[in-house]
Amino acid sequence: MLPIFDLRRFSTGQGAARRAFAAELARACEEVGFFYLAGHGVAPETLGAVRGAAEAFFALPRAEKLRVERPRGRYRGYIPPSRFTETAAGRPPVTYEAFLAGEEVGPEDPAVAASGGLLMPNIWPEAPEGFPAAVCAYRDALRQVAEELLRAFGLALCSEEDRLLHHFNKPLSNLSLLHYLPRPQSDVSASDDARAHYDTNALTVLLPGETGGLEALSRDGAWMEVPPREESFVVNLGNMLACWSGGRFKSTLHRVQPPLGVERYSLGYFAVPDYETQVTPLSPPQEDSDCTPIHAGKDLAAFVASCDAMVPAGEASPA
Repeated sequence: MLPIFDLRRFSTGQGAARRAFAAELARACEEVGFFYLAGHGVAPETLGAVRGAAEAFFALPRAEKLRVERPRGRYRGYIPPSRFTETAAGRPPVTYEAFLAGEEVGPEDPAVAASGGLLMPNIWPEAPEGFPAAVCAYRDALRQVAEELLRAFGLALCSEEDRLLHHFNKPLSNLSLLHYLPRPQSDVSASDDARAHYDTNALTVLLPGETGGLEALSRDGAWMEVPPREESFVVNLGNMLACWSGGRFKSTLHRVQPPLGVERYSLGYFAVPDYETQVTPLSPPQEDSDCTPIHAGKDLAAFVASCDAMVPAGEASPA
């Protein structure tokens, strides 16, 4: 069972209480970079609205969704059905479609050009009604949750709550609405397939749907299920936070194995620092860790380029 943290202990605490929460969080993340987060303060109405908006959008005809398709080299808009990650030879792919939204910026904002377009205005569909409002309300709420966690991690790493937040003024963070298409009945679970991956960002705050399928690799090398937990997010650390910690915190290998024959929805908030952020250890790195510096903007650009190169899933899995 993953550890469970109640964010109210930190957000309403003072002094010693906040330091105690940060220390407990740090100890847990030294073992596995996954935990449940309760007491996050996001209103049930906000959660319900964004879930409904996501399902309504993905139910639209394919042609309508393609009107807001993600431009190449950019990371906003609709991603048609694609492979979730590279898949072992001969195995049916896990197929998903997504909608990406980020921070609000105007087209003339200097940060757009400075980031090579990674930070760009959002691309909103005309339908369903109320979609932008529901997505933005949830995105803004999740940014606050992520910032509280970053304060706790800053406190744990260098006794400065705002140390990491200094890099999140105009972040490249994005909210991904995800819809996994039903897996074929012929598909089977395989522990060695290439669906397993590390997140490259700082941290991920996930709102899973009722359908399970998320698995994380434990320290003993076994895959463990990460089932949805009522009124809780699932949080996992990415490579950037692991690097900031000098390898003290773990970016945990994980994968998505949706149940056969059913749809799966989830909403992931991926906290990514400002474009020019150079992520380096805040303290001497652990002896056995690989703490190669990470340029936040170039790292995301490389990921987007890999998405551009991904072969579409094709008409076998229409949205």
